Amino acid sequence: MEILDLQKMRCPMSLVKLKRYLLLYDRSSNKQQDSQLCLLFSNQQAMQDIILYLDKKMYDYSSVITDKQVTLVMRINTNN
Repeated sequence: MEILDLQKMRCPMSLVKLKRYLLLYDRSSNKQQDSQLCLLFSNQQAMQDIILYLDKKMYDYSSVITDKQVTLVMRINTNN
């Protein structure tokens, strides 16, 4: 599982850059295996913005929300 901690970046990653990253990640991951990507956010709104972008047919995802961080675990759906 690859972890991308968006909280520790010096400047916040824009939604456009994150979309590009996800596109590159999709292309580079092996579609035969279930690839997982874990995104760490500092707030729930940032996570909701990404969830709106996700193609529901392409990803399975779950989220965990605590007082200190929001975690979104995405798995590329290989059943399509």
